[in-house]
Amino acid sequence: MVNSQKRKYKIKKKRSLLKSRLFWSALLTIVGLTLTADLILFSPFLQINEISVSGNERIPATEIQNSIWPEVEKSFPFGLKSRSILLADPPSIKTRLLEKFPLIDGLSVKRLLPKSLVVEIGERKTVSLWCWEINCFALDKNGVIFEAASEGQAGLVIKSKQPKNEISIGKKVMEEKILEQILFIQQTMSQKAKIEAKEFTLFENDQRLNAKTNEGWEVFFDLKGDVNWPLVELELVLEKELPQEKRGSLEYIDLRFNKVYYK
Repeated sequence: MVNSQKRKYKIKKKRSLLKSRLFWSALLTIVGLTLTADLILFSPFLQINEISVSGNERIPATEIQNSIWPEVEKSFPFGLKSRSILLADPPSIKTRLLEKFPLIDGLSVKRLLPKSLVVEIGERKTVSLWCWEINCFALDKNGVIFEAASEGQAGLVIKSKQPKNEISIGKKVMEEKILEQILFIQQTMSQKAKIEAKEFTLFENDQRLNAKTNEGWEVFFDLKGDVNWPLVELELVLEKELPQEKRGSLEYIDLRFNKVYYK
């Protein structure tokens, strides 16, 4: 006779979720992250309420501020918006301002906790007008054109006879070295040769430069070479061969070669 044996099973009680250490750790983490996000995004203590602008002379501060506000205001689901200073992106704001305002030369954007942005601006200064055909623009020290202008607005005009490329505000149209040469020539002619030149014409490949004097005649330079000695030659030829009384019919002085030519 086979004895039947009853197997005994022990029923294990399920542990309450509320007593789970992992559950409470996860819950506390979620709550902590939620509170942190709420603090970062929506705390009134961190909402930008002031944009300070300095260094601007010609660009109104309100235009700068109005361009920044859309950059600092962030939208979230359910129609929520935030201007939290912790979300402000100074590099992005800087890029936006430089794109919109070609007149800006230097720029810094800084966060000033808890509620302010500080914007410091350096504006471009006109050193000359740059003209191509009938269009003239203000030119800065870096060879960048930054606004339209009329020919009578500056003491120095540089006319370009170079092939036409795309002309747009904020574009670099001249190398700094060439501009420095032109400014040096103008200054030296005035101080050493006692001749004023307000209009310069720059030809193809930045090689030939014509300087038109206030007496009506021109001086031809080769910018690929050293301009110091040609300026000395100009001073000497004006002093020894072409004094004031002999320049009435003078058309040009050519300094591009080893010998000085004039007509």
